[in-house]
Amino acid sequence: MTRSPFSHTSATSSNPALLTAIGLAIVATIALIYRLGSIGLIDETEPLFAEAARQMVETGNWITPYYNDVTRFDKPPLVYWLMAIGYRLVGVNEWMARLPSAIAAIGLMTLVCLVVVRCVPRSRSPQGYLKPWFAGGLAGAITVLNLHTLVWGRTGVSDMLLSGCMGGAMLAFFMGYRALEWDEILRGDRVPGGFFGDSGERSQVAFAPRSARAWFGLFYVLLALAVLTKGPVGLALPGLIIVPFLLIVGRLRSTLRSMGIWWGIPLFLAIVVPWFVLVIAENGQVYIDSFFGYHNVARFTSVVNRHSAPWYFYLIVIGFGFFPWSAYLPAAIAQFHPWHVAAWRRASRSQQLPLFALCWLVGIFLFFSLAVTKLPSYVLPLMPAGAILVAIVLADATFGASSIALNPSEIDAPRSPSRWLNVGHGASIVLWLGWTIVLWTIPLWYTYDPAVPKIDRQLIESGVCQGVGIGLALITLAIMLIALFRRSWIGSAQVIGFCLFTIVSFHPLLNEIDRLRQLPIRDIASQIQAIRQPNEPVALLGFEKPSLVFYLRDPVIFLDRTSTTRDWIDCLTPNTSALLITDEKRQEELELPPDRLTAISEHQRYRLARVEAPAQTPAQTSRNCAQPHEL
Repeated sequence: MTRSPFSHTSATSSNPALLTAIGLAIVATIALIYRLGSIGLIDETEPLFAEAARQMVETGNWITPYYNDVTRFDKPPLVYWLMAIGYRLVGVNEWMARLPSAIAAIGLMTLVCLVVVRCVPRSRSPQGYLKPWFAGGLAGAITVLNLHTLVWGRTGVSDMLLSGCMGGAMLAFFMGYRALEWDEILRGDRVPGGFFGDSGERSQVAFAPRSARAWFGLFYVLLALAVLTKGPVGLALPGLIIVPFLLIVGRLRSTLRSMGIWWGIPLFLAIVVPWFVLVIAENGQVYIDSFFGYHNVARFTSVVNRHSAPWYFYLIVIGFGFFPWSAYLPAAIAQFHPWHVAAWRRASRSQQLPLFALCWLVGIFLFFSLAVTKLPSYVLPLMPAGAILVAIVLADATFGASSIALNPSEIDAPRSPSRWLNVGHGASIVLWLGWTIVLWTIPLWYTYDPAVPKIDRQLIESGVCQGVGIGLALITLAIMLIALFRRSWIGSAQVIGFCLFTIVSFHPLLNEIDRLRQLPIRDIASQIQAIRQPNEPVALLGFEKPSLVFYLRDPVIFLDRTSTTRDWIDCLTPNTSALLITDEKRQEELELPPDRLTAISEHQRYRLARVEAPAQTPAQTSRNCAQPHEL
């Protein structure tokens, strides 16, 4: 019989809450805080958010976001506000641009841990009283120790903030729903109803217990913040999860009566409506068409920005993005039997946490699978649900089964599907091996980058991929040995392995790619600030690099064709100049005489030059010379 890894750990036994808190603090530091601002902003999306927040601080306009002196209606303002507040407090830098995402991930991790600790009961093993803390700590760790959260929790965009607000709202709802159970027990009204309502339930609860009201209040606040982060999807997704869950357990009407909708909806609207009223008043129909029409309806019903993908796209994204924990999702489904509706209705509300997590995971997966526009970040909000399911499965495997799932006598099936769990162990090792091969062989398949000539050769010369591959191979070997000889330690081993992966593989590889791809842009921005003449415009031909705007702290003209660039140069004020960034091929295509173009420097593929305007421009009388940002 395999012993629990906690059999002789006196520190754990004496204060599991303290040990869990320390463990999660270490995990959060490694995954989200360590080297958070060590690399530059990553083109294309991250600088758009960071610069819009910077322009809020510079202009004092906290209603309408701007990027490059043009309105940016892609997202509501919460992420910009948080970044801008950070800029005002400590200055404009990458660390502050990413801190809202990191804080959202840490807050979500903490709440996941709290909910699981409160819902998972002790097991009957000698150390069974540690099980809730192990399960909660593991669930919190898994929430941030997966590739999806690791990437977006360290990126200054709105995705992690949406996941934190929406995931927090979901967990707050469940805790409020769970708190209602005590009221039902006291009233003697816990009678399950029909599938489409509560006809069999006698409860006529008008006022929820105080703890339930507090959790539902947090639910409404976080729901409003989710809408202020990314718009209507922050309200639609929780509804598509909560309503099916309540229908399955037969408590839809009674729960809605107890949620305080009469005060919750006004609270929600009081947080959400003011900004939307102000931004529409300031921008009118242009904002409505752009935000609601293009960035919400069009993204769901049509392909936007060429982001199309097949129906199975998110199966691949979850499989690799939720690494290494996605290997255990089939075991979770096999263990919790979501199809046994009658048994789930008889379960206590705490026992229904796995069912709620399954509704959460499946709801988000189906919603975005139906959407025509598909991006990997869209399924980020389902990661906490996966973390809850996997943590409970692994806690059961470590400490023995408990009443968190269904009773075997009610479903006529084994409680601990060891076969599926063994498949999960094997699949996780396959994933580790797969990522080891992928990262070790990057120069073989990452052979072209429009910003970095011969990037494959440069990666080989740096030696970073070899170091990353060796480190990952050693981690994979250790996890394989633990899976073979100390299987009850596998959850802890995966956590430690992923932390080591972050330090020895993720950061070195990210730093090297930043050096090759993003550092040239930062160097160019620094050089321009040193040599730029007063009111001299800056243009970038053939590359759209929003990070240049952020680091230059000034608008940049993005030009896509050499013909457009010639027109723009001809329209410059006579006897003035401009700074132009492009590559060798496009610079030659401009066919400017030597006295009109002066080379300044070269950074990877980018060439910085000063172009002189014509001494006189008669063409301006016959050409409509647009303003730079209108080209």
